[in-house]
Amino acid sequence: MIDTSPSLSTLVESITLSPPPLSVAAWIDRSTEEGVLTPSPIIAQQFDQDILGDLSDAWTHFIDSGQVWAMVIGIVLGYLIRNLTAY
Repeated sequence: MIDTSPSLSTLVESITLSPPPLSVAAWIDRSTEEGVLTPSPIIAQQFDQDILGDLSDAWTHFIDSGQVWAMVIGIVLGYLIRNLTAY
């Protein structure tokens, strides 16, 4: 009996998923040669943040919204329930 099924190497060679990825230098060269703007990856961003100001605003909102009272009541009730159920 003659085996007519393709070999594994033939099957693997026939599979082409996509072209190999370009290096960064080759990608930049190709995009400048074509004269087309291509999307570039964002490497870093700078933010003008005031961390202490943000914390101050969050704390003020926490107090003004009454969430501090919910936290205090939760701590007191949790402490009482823990003491009532502990031996």
